[in-house]
Amino acid sequence: MPRWFRYYLLQPFVAGLLKLVGYRRKVITTNLQKSFPNKSGNEIQKIRRGYYDTLAEVIVDTISLVSAKEKRQSEFLVWENSQEVISKTKGKDWIAMAAHYGCWEYFPMWCWQDNNCNFVSVYHPLHSEVFECFYGRLRNFSENVRQIPMGEAVRFYLKNRGVGRNLVLGLVSDQSPRLTADSYWHRFLNQDTIFNEGAELLARKFQLPIYYAYIKRLARGKYSLKLIELYNGIDEVAPHEINERYARILEKQINDCPELWMWSHKRWKHTPEKQIRIFGKKCKK
Repeated sequence: MPRWFRYYLLQPFVAGLLKLVGYRRKVITTNLQKSFPNKSGNEIQKIRRGYYDTLAEVIVDTISLVSAKEKRQSEFLVWENSQEVISKTKGKDWIAMAAHYGCWEYFPMWCWQDNNCNFVSVYHPLHSEVFECFYGRLRNFSENVRQIPMGEAVRFYLKNRGVGRNLVLGLVSDQSPRLTADSYWHRFLNQDTIFNEGAELLARKFQLPIYYAYIKRLARGKYSLKLIELYNGIDEVAPHEINERYARILEKQINDCPELWMWSHKRWKHTPEKQIRIFGKKCKK
């Protein structure tokens, strides 16, 4: 599909449809009100409308991956500091820590910036086999991109580290993970929040540097991306410190442009009170 059709016809149509059916309107509104208690009703409504536009754009962006080619990558992403990061991570495996902010499906295009690596997309499997297959085909736009379910990430890394190309493990860590007795609470967007700890555990166990994918929207379907170091893979860090750094930089990004984050996800379905009720204790910073 030509760009004018994708972003000037298809995207507004999808956005209008989402607004018309009120897709997860209650979840979005509740999340926004709790995250921004000082914003007025009109401000919340404005962000919600902007989020519907963003969600429609992400849907179109994801479909557009079918035409993603190395020579066309500049149509999707502008990398701000790729050569700096390539130089610092030469000969190393590392972790790219991202969020559901903007079009997160673009991040594996790093494999075209550094041809000496394999980008490993660590993902949460979908319940629908149809959508699992659909997204799998869209994401398979390069032979240097691998897709590994979250539960198999450690096993995959142990088996493949030091074999052939360096590995870049891409993890989107802002979903609501499974609640456990040891779930650790961070203060995030005015709420007690738990984060997926996979990236931090891998980094601390194998001394892997972590970079955060900080993106800004330049135009419809196009972003700039800067990789910001969260952990150098060398220094001693306290448990949960890496996730705390992640929470702070993501929170700043959301406050700068809130409509680009995924508000329709039930991000705060777990609470410290629920943890106490189930497990009899709360683990909180």
